[in-house]
Amino acid sequence: MGDLLIRDVDDGLIRTLKCKAEVNGTSLQHEAKNALRKGAPLTGQERGRILDELRDELGGFPKVATSGADLVRGMREEEG
Repeated sequence: MGDLLIRDVDDGLIRTLKCKAEVNGTSLQHEAKNALRKGAPLTGQERGRILDELRDELGGFPKVATSGADLVRGMREEEG
């Protein structure tokens, strides 16, 4: 894993993260990583770009005989 140094972090934010770490029995680093992970979700465009890169790396995705909609429909019928 890589390292990330963030400068000039607001003192209040640091106190909040330290408090969360104490309450949750975790470290400041753990709480900061969780906050970054939750605060930086991928957009649809970013997900699409990642999929395009993966498709290029793999030489395409395999074709399937059943659509996703058909699979979901079948699952709902089984539950129903």
